[in-house]
Amino acid sequence: MENNTELFENTPVPKALASLAIPTIISQLIVMIYNMADTFFIGQTNDPYKVAALSITYVLFFMLNATANLFGIGGGSLISRLLGQKKTEEAKAVSSFSFYGTIIVTAVYCLICLFFMDPILKAMGASENTLGFSKDYTLWVVVVGGIPASLSMALSQLLRSEGHGGKA
Repeated sequence: MENNTELFENTPVPKALASLAIPTIISQLIVMIYNMADTFFIGQTNDPYKVAALSITYVLFFMLNATANLFGIGGGSLISRLLGQKKTEEAKAVSSFSFYGTIIVTAVYCLICLFFMDPILKAMGASENTLGFSKDYTLWVVVVGGIPASLSMALSQLLRSEGHGGKA
């Protein structure tokens, strides 16, 4: 784990903060634009049930974001503090824990969503008209794409914690 000590030790705080915050803001905007694009294209079908199903599935997707942020931001905060204390081995251990923790917790969440999909979606408001579409979206977006999406978000946060915001 090569750290960016120049950014943390010698760069003025406002400049260092901006160099780390701007990539974070841009990545969050990309996620939101992606979600709006999904809604736009599904809205082009003129089927309100598909749009409603997409809205229901987004709740489950945002739970994935929360899981990724738990390990990415939480682990990243600890990594930054450890690197500031020159404890690189401990920072590596936290990085590994965050990586594998993201995979394990996301896999459990995806399996819960897969095996209990109908009751979860119905509890979130899916009707008979939207349940089929919600199940399709949940299968592909949450169950199949869950681990790659969560890892992408968590690893971006971990890179930022090491001072490599532009690479995330």
